[in-house]
Amino acid sequence: MPGPTEVQQARRDNGPLTDRGAARKRELLDAARRVFERKGFIETRVRDVVKEAQVSHGTFYTYFDTKEAIFSAVAHDVVDSMLASMATPIPTTGFDERIRDLVRRFVHAYRPHAQMIGLIEQVGTFSPEMRELRLDIRDTFVRRTRRGITRMASSGMLADPDIDVEYTAEVLGAMLEYSCYLWFCLDKNFDEDRLVEALSTVWRKTLRSSQR
Repeated sequence: MPGPTEVQQARRDNGPLTDRGAARKRELLDAARRVFERKGFIETRVRDVVKEAQVSHGTFYTYFDTKEAIFSAVAHDVVDSMLASMATPIPTTGFDERIRDLVRRFVHAYRPHAQMIGLIEQVGTFSPEMRELRLDIRDTFVRRTRRGITRMASSGMLADPDIDVEYTAEVLGAMLEYSCYLWFCLDKNFDEDRLVEALSTVWRKTLRSSQR
């Protein structure tokens, strides 16, 4: 059962905002992201966000109850931005090209948000709420992959028509996501073209029928 703070925050999130209110909330979110990326989650305080946004504490609490609440909102912003940037594939009908394009779009969507994604990973190790948020974020991407595999199965394009769609989506998603995490968050030295090609090859060989 959600506690009072969660209920209050949900009311803030779902309630109507004027244009001015929406703009002020946006300013707070942008300021919070800058502070989180600069100081990290643990060291950030509400007063830091207030100072960065040049607003009063009262203004902050008009929109968010806690540091955790605004961190969660920033994290969801990251996901929305990533999904939006991945929404338009290149105009191609070739299976190999579609897979390569999907992988490259994920890489390009991940890159500008890597610092926040690293923080989400970190916070998820000690905060049950943030761990659930982390899993929710991952599930968003896995569901997209699962839908794509299901469409391929319906079209007879899969190497194995009895493939476990749910777990295949989990595994392929984990491979793609963790490769980006190693590269952008842990500074593993990867060549982009080679990595994209290697990831695309694994996806193709896992999914595509040898008859096609």
